[in-house]
Amino acid sequence: MPPSDWNWLPTPRSEILPVISESLRQRFVYADEIADLLSAAFYEPCNLLLWGPGGHGKSEMVVTALKALGLSDDEIFIQSFGEGMSEDRLWGGPDMASLDTCLRYDTSRSFLAPQYRAVIFEEIFDAPAQSLLPLKDVLTRRIFINGAERVAMKAKVVIACTNKDPREFSDGNDAILALMERFLLQKEVRWPAYEAKNYAELFAKIRPTASEGGRELHQRLAAVIAGLNETKTFVMSPRMAIQALEVVTRSARIRGDDRVTGPAFHNIRFVQGMQSYTADLDRKIDRHLPDDTNFRIQLDDGDFSSVGDGPLRKTRREIPKLIASALQPNFIHCDEIVRVLTLAFVQPCNVLLWGPGGHGKSEMVMAALRVMGYDDEEIFLQSFGEGMSEDRLWGGPNIAKLDVCLEYDTDRSFLPHEVVVLEEILDASSQALLPLKDVLTRKSFMNGNNAVPMKSKAIIACTNKDPRQYAKDSDAVKALLERFPLQLEVRWPSYEQSDYEGLFHKANPTASADKRKLHRIYAHVIANLNEDRETGFHVSPRIALGGLRLAGNSVGRHGRKKMIVEDILTIRNVQGMESYKRDVEGLIRSALLEGGVEVLLSDIDERAERLRGKMDDVDKIFAAGRGLDAAQRGEVNDEAIAAMLELMSSIDRLQHELNYLQISDPKLLAWQKVSAARVAEIAAEIEAGT
Repeated sequence: MPPSDWNWLPTPRSEILPVISESLRQRFVYADEIADLLSAAFYEPCNLLLWGPGGHGKSEMVVTALKALGLSDDEIFIQSFGEGMSEDRLWGGPDMASLDTCLRYDTSRSFLAPQYRAVIFEEIFDAPAQSLLPLKDVLTRRIFINGAERVAMKAKVVIACTNKDPREFSDGNDAILALMERFLLQKEVRWPAYEAKNYAELFAKIRPTASEGGRELHQRLAAVIAGLNETKTFVMSPRMAIQALEVVTRSARIRGDDRVTGPAFHNIRFVQGMQSYTADLDRKIDRHLPDDTNFRIQLDDGDFSSVGDGPLRKTRREIPKLIASALQPNFIHCDEIVRVLTLAFVQPCNVLLWGPGGHGKSEMVMAALRVMGYDDEEIFLQSFGEGMSEDRLWGGPNIAKLDVCLEYDTDRSFLPHEVVVLEEILDASSQALLPLKDVLTRKSFMNGNNAVPMKSKAIIACTNKDPRQYAKDSDAVKALLERFPLQLEVRWPSYEQSDYEGLFHKANPTASADKRKLHRIYAHVIANLNEDRETGFHVSPRIALGGLRLAGNSVGRHGRKKMIVEDILTIRNVQGMESYKRDVEGLIRSALLEGGVEVLLSDIDERAERLRGKMDDVDKIFAAGRGLDAAQRGEVNDEAIAAMLELMSSIDRLQHELNYLQISDPKLLAWQKVSAARVAEIAAEIEAGT
């Protein structure tokens, strides 16, 4: 006699295996074993655990199979677990209408809701034990005690997916071990091998209409990817490989002639995950490409994931020139940013820009979006941080409905906006990152019982932190980073004098010859400060520009016509410079000896003029003591003698600095002679006074 729930699917039991197998073969490679296991779970029905490295489509295969069997989105519940997972979230959140009498959960918003026939739990082992333990109990009894109410679990199958190896987590962890026992079937999801033929088979599956050139590209790229794989340190996942294909083909479209050339293959350096690849990437890529400068592969429309103008404000054909025109005239070392933003907007897809602060990541993104036709009010800009909460992420609570249920005012969130900029995204807590990852995956947000579509086509995230380090420490961050297919570290290739001069020229393109000379001197000083920095930190573009403005303002504030060392020393108070342990003034003077003699001569002239007439002040001190008694007169005379000695020492320092200067330029030599004569005149004045 068949069990009472044998017909829980619209598809007859005898057709479950062939239907699943056919649906998975159309989209996935190496999925026959998964199809067989899914059919066993649905036939029984019983729970199933799929685990293995990320990027292999575990959740996608499960959803594809369930839909092929006749279930709709409304009958499939998907929930991501993680470090921020709580018991409240697991059971649907508090029932607001009952809070004045007892604590009950709104189970209609959880996997216990009666309409759900299948449940998918993603990254289940990332959750804390506090949420895993009660889940284990409900999966066992299939009943949840909600206050005084008994809520039956209607779902017939629970499929859990995780990137972690459960064998490593079950040892010594009773909560996870007990939970694992509730999943009768378990399977590791990975390819049998990660060789060129495996990737070529994947590309053939996702581009069935590929042209002859497209098939050649598949073979070339598959060989490149397989050549990058290193068994213990790096293996490119199917998801990364698909994005690599997307990047290479879009690079051909950006060229304007749909031809793939050698540089297009090198653009896979932007693909998420490649930032951890530390070997000689360019050399390994070139090893699998023809040694021919005329190497070309012609593509057709069937080789692209999508064709046409694209969903953004400007057409795909316009985007490359627009991005370049917005950034290149105003920023230096921006070619990589131009490339990655162009690729992101042409596809379109999400992109993560990371690197040390002060390099203009957000400014470049905003400039690119504006030239794409978006006004500031159309660009959703949100800063994350330690105080970022799930409430803020989704627009804050909908006050009008608080007495009924907890819903968010999503019109005030990023969901309705076509383009989004998220700043300092890695500063947020796991509680905020976890739900964001879910929505970026499903492109929809469940607001109470209402599904709110995510209309964002391109999300650009910026952070000063290294995502590689955070991905090691936080599974929530690692999962979120995988939702940004393109990533780039934003920093200068070098921090030398010429780099800062280029920066100052971009910021002041119409500067006079005298100002350009000062820019050169200031750039030389900063470059020397970088070399002496104990921590290896470089003066960022923002600090350099701020310091230059302060130095210029110092000249004006003090009524000087020429810059002196005191003006340059204002950089000591710029944010970021406080970590210097050495004498900044000494470093600056040393740098000026090499490339800023003009400033040193101006500084000597300024200090010399300050000493003129100072001997008169000393004489006044002596005179003030003549009418005093012997004891008081002695104290005043000591003060006058100390002032006189300091005055003579100052003159000696000026003369020493003048003699120490190594000058070959005739104009500067003449200036040095004039300065020396002025100092000698003041020295004679002091000598006469003594």
